[in-house]
Amino acid sequence: MYLSKFKSFIHFLVFSNIWVAFCVLALAVSSEFVLETENYQISIFIFFATIVTYNFQRVVRVVRAESHVRKRWLVKNKTVIYSLILSAGVMSGYYFFKFTVLTQIAIVFSAVFSLLYPFGLRNVPFSKIFVISLIWTISTMLLLVFENNIPFTQNIVLHLISRFLFVFAITIPFDIRDLKHDAKNLETIPLFFGVQKSKIIAVSALFICILIAVFQALENSLNFSNLLALILLYFVASTFIIKSDESNGEMYFSFWIESLCILGYFFLIISALIFQIRLLTLAAV
Repeated sequence: MYLSKFKSFIHFLVFSNIWVAFCVLALAVSSEFVLETENYQISIFIFFATIVTYNFQRVVRVVRAESHVRKRWLVKNKTVIYSLILSAGVMSGYYFFKFTVLTQIAIVFSAVFSLLYPFGLRNVPFSKIFVISLIWTISTMLLLVFENNIPFTQNIVLHLISRFLFVFAITIPFDIRDLKHDAKNLETIPLFFGVQKSKIIAVSALFICILIAVFQALENSLNFSNLLALILLYFVASTFIIKSDESNGEMYFSFWIESLCILGYFFLIISALIFQIRLLTLAAV
């Protein structure tokens, strides 16, 4: 009984897109952690804006979608979805007008792409994964850079590239999941290159992320605890990507792979705590 209720709760989080909002939030606060800055208003805005964007796209696409577990859930819970869109939209709008003009321009730019995505942009060959990666990179890092007036240095550019490649890599499994649904009208990396080559592309993107992180550490722009946390995240992400298959259930992708973003944040915190404890122990000796 309790297990059934727990599963229903997880399904609610996933299908209402609240879970993906938490994942985007986790990436945003990970950026704060790595860049050693913070802005709670940006984080709150990103959380609510993600709920609005994903649910809006789902409502638009569900009309044309084939029978699917997400579609059936949405049809049964229309009131919940519309309430989420309305309430999250109000919160997003409230914080939007608190930001600088540059941040607002970046948000509008992302919003335009998000709105166009279900209305044809998604059907442009290979655009799906690049649009998602770009919007997530802007939302989870670039907005923070703009709003906190962080200098646009080589280090920031490398962080942005790494974020883009990470999102790119963990999005490929979703294209593998959607092979049957996308085959008729959508050109994606798995459809063009095949599943195995697509996995190689994704893992290669994560390997580039590792190289960038090592370079940043050697340049003293990334501390050692963050380096280890990121390498561990990329390794775990690679494992999930390699195991991705069309036969995996919806929760494998929409819950577990999405959760890599949250896992990365925990890795950063745990790694930093371990190093702090080690430094205190050495100092005591």
